[in-house]
Amino acid sequence: MGSLPSTVGVPFVRVDFSNPGAWEKLKGSLAKPDEEGYAANLEYVEDRSLAGLDEAALVARFPRLYPKDYEHPVVFVADATAMSPPDYPILVVNLNKREETRPFRAVPSEIAAIEANLSLANMDYFEFAENADADGVFRGFR
Repeated sequence: MGSLPSTVGVPFVRVDFSNPGAWEKLKGSLAKPDEEGYAANLEYVEDRSLAGLDEAALVARFPRLYPKDYEHPVVFVADATAMSPPDYPILVVNLNKREETRPFRAVPSEIAAIEANLSLANMDYFEFAENADADGVFRGFR
């Protein structure tokens, strides 16, 4: 078990280091404000000791310890799948010990809404997870 670094913004952890161009493209898409003019408050974490960790290993490494041990209720992860076109589906891992919902994926254009609503406790993690498409990717509320 590890711990997340203390960050001001919600941690966005890179675990795939195979394609620097895809990483820069992903970060660029996350910097764009959403339809309401809001950009996600993220802090990029590039720790090579996390390289190659899969979803199960990440969940084990970052257990649900929010709000006691973590400042944020979620961590976003750039793994090999998140670095893949066409959707670049980012892994969203729940850190809230009060919620048992499994990880899901989200397209970059939805990360700002997820970050804001979870950080402000306007919505719960499960509301996003349960609205993911059949392929497990959240593309917005329809």
